[in-house]
Amino acid sequence: MINRSLIKVFLINLIFLFLFNNLNAETVSEDKSISDSTETNQQNIDTNGVTLTITNSTVSRNNKPILVDATLEDVSISIDSDSTVESTDGDNPILGKNTTRLTVNNSGTISSSAQKSIDIYQSTDAEITNNSGAVISAAKHAIRTGGISADPTTGYTITNSGKIYATDTTKGAIFSNTYSTGGTITNNSGGEIYSNGSQATIRVGATTTITNSGSIKNNNDLDNSAIQLLGNSNTVTLKNDGIVVGKITADSGTTGNTLKFQHGFGQGYFYNTSGDFTLEDLDGNQVVQGSAGSVGQGGSETLDELLGYKSLNIRKSLNRYKKSKSFIEGKDSWGEAYVSNLKRKENNNNLAIGYDHKTFGINLINPLQSSHFMLSLEHSKQDLLQDHSITRYGLLTGLYFPQLKNLGKFETENFVSAGITLNDSERTILTNTTTSGILNVTDTYETYEVIAGKKFKYFDNLSNINLIPDIGITVGYSLTPSHSESKYFIWDKKHVANLTASLSDEYSIQISGNTNLSVGWIGDFRRLITEQKQKYEINGTKATFSPGNELKNEITFAGNIGLKHDFLKYGLISFNLEGSHSTQNTNSITGYVAMKFKF
Repeated sequence: MINRSLIKVFLINLIFLFLFNNLNAETVSEDKSISDSTETNQQNIDTNGVTLTITNSTVSRNNKPILVDATLEDVSISIDSDSTVESTDGDNPILGKNTTRLTVNNSGTISSSAQKSIDIYQSTDAEITNNSGAVISAAKHAIRTGGISADPTTGYTITNSGKIYATDTTKGAIFSNTYSTGGTITNNSGGEIYSNGSQATIRVGATTTITNSGSIKNNNDLDNSAIQLLGNSNTVTLKNDGIVVGKITADSGTTGNTLKFQHGFGQGYFYNTSGDFTLEDLDGNQVVQGSAGSVGQGGSETLDELLGYKSLNIRKSLNRYKKSKSFIEGKDSWGEAYVSNLKRKENNNNLAIGYDHKTFGINLINPLQSSHFMLSLEHSKQDLLQDHSITRYGLLTGLYFPQLKNLGKFETENFVSAGITLNDSERTILTNTTTSGILNVTDTYETYEVIAGKKFKYFDNLSNINLIPDIGITVGYSLTPSHSESKYFIWDKKHVANLTASLSDEYSIQISGNTNLSVGWIGDFRRLITEQKQKYEINGTKATFSPGNELKNEITFAGNIGLKHDFLKYGLISFNLEGSHSTQNTNSITGYVAMKFKF
């Protein structure tokens, strides 16, 4: 039997609560500003087009400090950076149920001790802006755009540059239902959206766009969702250095959901996903299914280019050696040290990644009876765009054969060299599988190289003037065995073979008896004669990368100027400065120095 006394007590309390709430409410029927004060009465907006501005003030109440009546249109609420709107023992610091074009512009703090700091369920075209330094927080659901039943919100916009978060261990930060549609959520750089609950940090219905350049985190567990798509035809775009921690999920049976990436050409990433997604990389990177992953190809794609420049370095070194006193007299060793900086501009059209390649090296040549022994040592660092660097330690050794035989009025010279390069790779990838949203990935592997060349030089004993340039042919080959990075990426072996034809010449001017000025040039036409394809795997999913065919060919023009001074009794010193430009958008500058002392 129902206790009538309990019913009476309940009804009396309900009536009292209703009257209390209304007695402590202020009706806002026109534009109003609250400045430099603490307001404990409810601000009840009951008229279309009203603007409520809160400046250097606090609006605090048990629940519903700001209530916008249902069916109202074009209401605006503005909260400045020194202001707070809070519910201390309940929900809804701002409630805008069933409104149209409600605007909330927050530069301060909106907080709820319980749920729903901003509640706009069943609304149309609501707009919430949370500016840099601003906070929207609640224990559960900082922003609710749809309830638990068929009460949809349509056309809402949430733009965040501050913090939006929920502290409860079960709920998320932005909550919607399956029926809500047409939303736009933009998390700008510096913006943070996070939750500590098992529920998705952001969950949306259908036809909603989520764009992240800041951070979206589920701090509860990496297996929980940071983003959950309940319905069809949603688009999630991950941009720039934006961080996601936690899964990206499309519910079972949903269709038309798209996951887009715009992290920059060459940026590596791996995102753990669940459900059916269409994957698209807006920068031209190759994205691989099996969750969603991409890896910058620069370490593989530039192998032929760096092999070509190593070949060019050998040939230019031999040119300088042949004009040295050590070669002419045939009795002393010769050497030079050099520093080089090679840069390539990024080209998304042919999938050529930009890089900055700095090199320090030593070239040594020692005359033997019928040939000359060559040794080249290099230490370099290639900084590829988007958080990838490769440090290299290279050794090449070989033989130089000047003037093997004459062919008519041409004298010939040959060289052959072979060696190894040790590569230490380190890249930073974006991933939702770590608590930081990033992961350092390392790799160590070898590249084996062989370079051989022949040069034809015209001579005429009847004339001291030679205007015919030297002609050269060079073949370069490298093998990089298969290797695995510390996480996610496995590379198949790659063969690279270059064929290069060149023209070169150098002119000397005697400035004084002891000083010589030289000016030279070289033009290279290089062609990659092997496949460009690179087979690789991302988290066990096989893929093949093929850059643009125009990367097979490269024309390089290099010019140099040198100065050599003989100190007679004490030795000699020479300087050479060289610049180059190629059709692969590369530019380089290299300085060489050689010194010889007499004791």
